[in-house]
Amino acid sequence: MFKMSKKRKHIHILDGMSLYTRDRSPFYWGYLNIGGKIFKKSLKTTDRKEAEKLLFAWKNEIFSNSMNLSDGQDHTEDHDHSKQEVIVDDKRRKALLITSGVMGAVTVAGFAVPFLSAWKPSEKAKALGASVKFDLSKLQPGAMAIVEWRRTPIFVVHQTQEAIDNLPKLNSKVTDQANDILPSSNNKFTVLKGVCTHLSCAPKYHPEIEPKAWDQDWLGGFFCPCHGSKFDLAGRVYKGVPAPINLEIPPHTFSGNTLIIGESA
Repeated sequence: MFKMSKKRKHIHILDGMSLYTRDRSPFYWGYLNIGGKIFKKSLKTTDRKEAEKLLFAWKNEIFSNSMNLSDGQDHTEDHDHSKQEVIVDDKRRKALLITSGVMGAVTVAGFAVPFLSAWKPSEKAKALGASVKFDLSKLQPGAMAIVEWRRTPIFVVHQTQEAIDNLPKLNSKVTDQANDILPSSNNKFTVLKGVCTHLSCAPKYHPEIEPKAWDQDWLGGFFCPCHGSKFDLAGRVYKGVPAPINLEIPPHTFSGNTLIIGESA
């Protein structure tokens, strides 16, 4: 007979992926956070390794289902394994999925493809944690690309001059001014891990300079819909929110118009 867990246990697997136990269940349970949507279910096993396999299989199943959107919607699949989502700042806030491949770029417009984007880097690349390159010339001012590196979403923002000028105005509202990470006229690109530092949810990009429900004096930035954490466009965390620290910065360097994530200068 299985013994019920007397104490809850939480096991972090990857950003947005966890295993945990429940007081009245002998089994491991799976937790997924995909694009701010939370999924939980019993994995029906008491074996840790088996639970991890089932968790990844479940995640892949959700990815697969999300790409098979309802009939009548246009979507494009590419067999290349490098996919990046580009979010453009316009009044309708459409999302463009740009798929970089050997044959060029394919763009899907008109609806927002879920953030998960069915990224499938090679198993070898996953194991080695290979660096990832992104062509910055694709990114217009005000737009953000989401690139996967080590199974983590990386936000790449091409800042407008207006956004750069507004950032010092927020110094009194953020916990850590971190002026050394602010973009400048010489380097208008900001590179951040797209994972909220509170509970690993996915913050949403809101570059608009306009009143918001969460901030009447909003000057653009990231808002986490899970628990209300706010970050400015440089990734600095606001005071008085659940997230304790700024959005993390992955190792990266620039080579001309190419961003290399996973390598330091």
